[in-house]
Amino acid sequence: MSSPGALVNEVELLDEDEQPVSSRELIGEVPPARRQVWSSRIGEDELNSADVVLAVRCEGGRGPLEHAVRVRSGVASPLMLECKVSYEEMPPSSLVEYRFNDGDGKWRLSMVCLEYLLAFRAGKFKDWEKRLLQPTCKAEFRRMFAIGPVYTVYDHHMFPSPDGEKARFEVTDDNGKKVILPRPVSELRIWSTEKQAYEQVDPTLDGAPDDRGVYWQQLVARLKENFSEEIEELTCK
Repeated sequence: MSSPGALVNEVELLDEDEQPVSSRELIGEVPPARRQVWSSRIGEDELNSADVVLAVRCEGGRGPLEHAVRVRSGVASPLMLECKVSYEEMPPSSLVEYRFNDGDGKWRLSMVCLEYLLAFRAGKFKDWEKRLLQPTCKAEFRRMFAIGPVYTVYDHHMFPSPDGEKARFEVTDDNGKKVILPRPVSELRIWSTEKQAYEQVDPTLDGAPDDRGVYWQQLVARLKENFSEEIEELTCK
């Protein structure tokens, strides 16, 4: 079998602009802890326990990036995933990782890269606020009010809940349609190719208030104009 270095050199590796990388450096095998995070999105067919996954530091047109090269039965190929916002294929290390503080606490691999996450944060706070003020049904309002204010990123496509936790963030509206509720992410991080370590990413939504206590009190006062009975019922439990 060829050496890991020889296998890596045989694989075509592209940068963010789909151009061949100008350099590549074999770092070593991807640690089990990182592979475990990736497994939250990558199925067994795409990456199984018998596969060797090599981390390769590369230089592209936009700077350094880290490719993951999967070796299966002596055959090497780049491990690529789609950013669900840009629809671009990229290495797992280019995607943001996330976790919730109200579930199992595990880190998971998101469906979005850092560049598009930062753009995505704009406007989402106002979207959440409008949805709470104008819910599709009372069941949606009750559950959203019980969840409380959402100041961090949320999106069930980009940051999906594990199967065992999804039901807690779903309700059925008056027409029998399933409505998926916002579930705020508590932490975000991204792998740094240069530092070979994780860097924290601020999950706070653009436009979120600085004085959150005062903001929530004022919003509850507005909500009582239309949902006084529901709020009284929820706050008296």
